[in-house]
Amino acid sequence: MSVQTIKSQLHQFCVSDTDRRITTLQNILDGINSSRESETKSSAGDKYETGRAMLHREEVQANRQLLQVMEDRRTLAALKLQDGGDRVTRGSLVVTKHGSYYLSIGLGKVRLGDQVYFCISVQSPIGRAFLNRGVGDSITFNGRTHTIEDIL
Repeated sequence: MSVQTIKSQLHQFCVSDTDRRITTLQNILDGINSSRESETKSSAGDKYETGRAMLHREEVQANRQLLQVMEDRRTLAALKLQDGGDRVTRGSLVVTKHGSYYLSIGLGKVRLGDQVYFCISVQSPIGRAFLNRGVGDSITFNGRTHTIEDIL
């Protein structure tokens, strides 16, 4: 499989996962709005107010998550999938003996065929450590030394 195919598949996996999460969160928010509209004030006022407070808390949490996922989607849209250069940047696929890391958004472990890749954010500690490094440079993360073997 070519490098461009691998990067394209990793990128598409990230986009699909992000789109799935956006849809899920929008469905949750729609459900919260439906619940709020169908709730009627009963004589048990405390129960009504507690229910509204819980819905509000869930709505705030879902909106916060949606904003983060939308930011991830914008990050993916801005990535360039060109071949690797001499330095690690956003969109690079960094190869070490301990694994291959796609600097995009933080999804974690992704399996393509029989290969495992790690989709990491450039804001993550390991992503920040890799940024602007070149082939042969080493970083230490969680007590393990990662030497960059290739940048694709």
